[in-house]
Amino acid sequence: MNPEQTWQVAGADPELFRRAIEVTSAITMLLDSSGVITSVNDAFTRCLGHDRTDVVGRPLTSFAQKLDVTLLTDVLARIRAGGDRETVDVAMISLIDESGITPLRFDLAGMIDGPATAGIVVTGHDVSDLHHIRTELEFVTRHDSLTALANRATLVERLDRRLELGETFAVLYVDLDRFKPVNDLYGHECGDELLCLVARRLEHAVRPGDLVARVGGDEFVAVAGGVGTRVAATGLADRIEMSLSEVYELELGPVRIGASIGIAIADSSSTVASLLADSDIEMYDAKAERRGFTGRSVAQRKRSATERRRLAEECSLGLTRGEFVAHLQPIVDIATGELVRVEALARWHHPRLGLLRPESFLELVEDAGFDMALGDVMMESACQALADVGELGIVPGLAINFSVGQLADPLLCHRLALLCERHSIDLSRLTVEITEQAMLGRRPATGGVTPDETLFALHRLGASLSLDDFGTGYSSLTHVRRYPLAEIKIDRSFVAGLCVNAQDQALVEVVVDLARSLGLTVVAEGVETDGQLEALRRIGCHHGQGYRIGAAMSADSLITWWRARYAGAAPES
Repeated sequence: MNPEQTWQVAGADPELFRRAIEVTSAITMLLDSSGVITSVNDAFTRCLGHDRTDVVGRPLTSFAQKLDVTLLTDVLARIRAGGDRETVDVAMISLIDESGITPLRFDLAGMIDGPATAGIVVTGHDVSDLHHIRTELEFVTRHDSLTALANRATLVERLDRRLELGETFAVLYVDLDRFKPVNDLYGHECGDELLCLVARRLEHAVRPGDLVARVGGDEFVAVAGGVGTRVAATGLADRIEMSLSEVYELELGPVRIGASIGIAIADSSSTVASLLADSDIEMYDAKAERRGFTGRSVAQRKRSATERRRLAEECSLGLTRGEFVAHLQPIVDIATGELVRVEALARWHHPRLGLLRPESFLELVEDAGFDMALGDVMMESACQALADVGELGIVPGLAINFSVGQLADPLLCHRLALLCERHSIDLSRLTVEITEQAMLGRRPATGGVTPDETLFALHRLGASLSLDDFGTGYSSLTHVRRYPLAEIKIDRSFVAGLCVNAQDQALVEVVVDLARSLGLTVVAEGVETDGQLEALRRIGCHHGQGYRIGAAMSADSLITWWRARYAGAAPES
């Protein structure tokens, strides 16, 4: 077909129309039915740099980038099969652009049966700017605007994809240490500069192909593919920690920070939420240990986030099913051996895990917001247990612990008074044990009271106050002055070293002398050996509590213990 015939349109000047097509900025071409270019204007050359004489006679697909050849081939096939119009974006090989690629948007119209064309009319234009904007928008939505690392949305998507494919990988949760002081001292601009430097170090510390994301102000997550053991993950964590701890040269001067890292290893039961939660929890444990705090208990640290959620759900059910009960641990007069009081300690008769001690569930109960409900259950159970042993003439006092939430409850005193009245327990037999932690938050919540107000109210009702864990807090002596205490309890850590550590023995002696001068009773916790008991007797400590004397037990077991210990002695009336 003569190319000149290509531009003939009924009722128009063919030469004028051809000239108009030549000068237009839009690429215009004709393809025959097989997709070969039969006519093309100069816009193709201006856009891609290919000489028109080299273009005519070649398939249009020969100018497409390899990855898009199939896409363009399929579009042409649909046109030949009777399709009317198609629009497609294709990356075309460019002799002008430095990248060697120019994206074009083609509009194709099928005129296979046209008497003049007998082919396909194609128009196209450069969409580089549009693609650039689209790429920038996609980057912004998937990356952190400050550090250019992946953002949380991208992290979640990648984790979800890895889990779907069943891949082996580790998640490392990184939180910067001492970042806030730097940010406060030098300002937010230096803080931003530091975060960008941290991001670059993280990218260099991980391996090629690993993902690094920023998920919070100074929190980052690294995803290490192919890492399926804690040993390997710990090695990577150590490398990251070492890199991040080196000096940073900021514009305003050098600074040094550190990092705390938590690790989670993906397995068949993992979810995105559980992996992030597990690594986050372990990171906070690492941070707490770095600061000298014990953090969560060993039992809590060994639990994954999934296990914690399951246990929290079971806790809610257990509270309604009566699975939580108070066990009573004896406190005796060291000089006479007489039972003076029992301490109510929570136990959970878990249907799946058996009998659980507080260190296995108490922190979880508080985190889940069930501490108020558990406190009410423990008060009821303890008073009932005390009433049960009282039927045999055993009339010890009762020591009970309250959480910070309970002490901030304005109705606590009222409920406790009604409970004691119902079980015929005189409030003068009640000892409320308090810890320094319960004293830290003094500001009442809306509609609440301060712990101070509750403690003084309990004292006015006749209850005694006991300062627990004496010697471990920062201001134990301040509490002795501040509250109308009746006794102090020496922490078990000092009792444990009583027979092997001269300093611990001296401390216990000082505490006993101090308490005697203030008119306070001293209780030694954690008495586990005859040697400790004898040393406490020699020092003049008033009361003792621990496994050497008796473990926490049910009311029935307490009665058996009492009978065995005081065989032949008549119960007090």
